[in-house]
Order: sequence, then structure tokens, then C-alpha cells
Amino acid sequence: MQHAFFDRIHLRIIDVLQRDRSYAGSLGHVIRSPSTHIRSFLYAYEGKGTMELGGISYPLSAGCVFHFPMNQSLLINSSPEQPLCYFTVRMDYKFIEWEGTAIRSVEPDDRVLPFDFVVPMPDQETMFGEMQRLHSLWHSKQPGYEWGTKLAFMNILQRVSEQQLLQEEHNVMAQLILKCKDYIRNHYHEPLERETLARKASLSTSYFSVMFKKHTGYSPVQYITKIRLDKAKLLLRQKHLTIADVAREVGFRDPLYFAKVFSHEIGVPPREYRNM
Repeated sequence: MQHAFFDRIHLRIIDVLQRDRSYAGSLGHVIRSPSTHIRSFLYAYEGKGTMELGGISYPLSAGCVFHFPMNQSLLINSSPEQPLCYFTVRMDYKFIEWEGTAIRSVEPDDRVLPFDFVVPMPDQETMFGEMQRLHSLWHSKQPGYEWGTKLAFMNILQRVSEQQLLQEEHNVMAQLILKCKDYIRNHYHEPLERETLARKASLSTSYFSVMFKKHTGYSPVQYITKIRLDKAKLLLRQKHLTIADVAREVGFRDPLYFAKVFSHEIGVPPREYRNM
């Protein structure tokens, strides 16, 4: 779901903090909240401990990213001998979705970010440097610091997201979905049905749909439509092709239906898009 997340997110940074050994000691090496009230992203650069989120325990160590959503019971234990030191980004966000030229705001679900609650990041030196620069930028309060901090943080989220994808390469289900995405990109001009794609993945149609959305952020139909319309926008630049030609080239049998879908998703009819 990484791409769908980044396509839709509208982010607000609330604060960027650095917590060192003295902070852990001042709290008795324990952070406890019966119900979290803010979304937080953290990067541990030293020490070790555990995070218990919603009754599930996760080990923490230097070099890992961890995060938690709102309205969850939270317990973070830091080792007294090797206290956790970390950067914290407190934030909130909404999803922005376009339907043609109309826009709507969507509340995110309980899962905060498009990766696991704890993700080990192998390049600790780079991550520490990026988090340090993020912290410095936020506290500089120079003109444009808020936008600059959001941009830098989005780049960090993308780095973590890419690391998650690398970890998922060994996941059988992730591989099946990747193959289905490749098939769609190579056969978008042909009739594509959920049942056919599910059979190729050796899954039931309903389970395939659930897994496809979990891994891509789109339903199979939404993803097929997205690929077809992206191709259609390129073909519309070729003036010698009629609208009906373009519709057939990208897998729509009915040019009128193609025009309707295109107008709904892009916000303008195909003919008007061609002349823009």
C-alpha cells in the first residue's frame, strides 16, 4: 500500500524531539500510556528496550524505526544499563482523495504508516544523519522550516517504506501480488477480470482482492483502471488516434464508457485533456 499512502497523505508536523540518556533516566526508564493521544514516529540511535503496543511486545534496539497510532495502550521499557536514545516526530495527517476536480478529506485508520510497527534500518549512520538534520531544521525556525521539515520527513518515510519492501521480497504473498501487478501492466489492453487474476495467484477471488489491496492500497479494479488511464493519457498526445482508438488500445471496449471513467477520474473529458 506504500504508493497509495504517499499519493494521498497530507501531513502536519507537530514537533521534532531528541530524547537522550538523561530523559530515559528521568522517567525511570518507562513510558506508559493507557491510550495514546498523538501519532509518533521514532528512530532509536542508541540503547535497547521493548515496546508493548495494544498488548503485543516488540523488541527495540539501536538502528530501528518504531511508531504507534492513536488510541492504543502503550508501554516502552528502556534498559537501565543501555537506555534508549531516540528522535521523535510527533505528527498528524489526513488522506486527501480526488474525484475529478472534487476533493475530500479522509481520516486514516488505526495503522499509522505503511510499514511494520518496528522496522530495522541497516544503514544507521545515514538514518542518524537524516534524523539529526530533521531535528536541526525544525528547531532552526528559519523561513520555510515547516515545509522543509515535512519534505525531509517524507523522504525518511520513503526510505523506511523501501526497506519494508526489501524485507517483503521474501514473503510469498508479496511475491504473488508483485507478479499480478506485472501481469496487469503488461496486459492492461486485454480483458482483465478479478477471477482470472485470482486464478493466476492460486487464490480465491475474495481473498485475492483483500490481499491485493493490503499490498498495494488499491483494489484490483482500481489498479487496472489507474494503469489504463495512465496509458490513455500518453496515447491522447498522439493526435492521429481517435478517442475510440485510445479506448480500445487501453482495454476499454466501449468508448463512451471510457470517456465517462476518464472524466470521473481525471476531471476532464478525454478530448479536452488532449487539447490541454
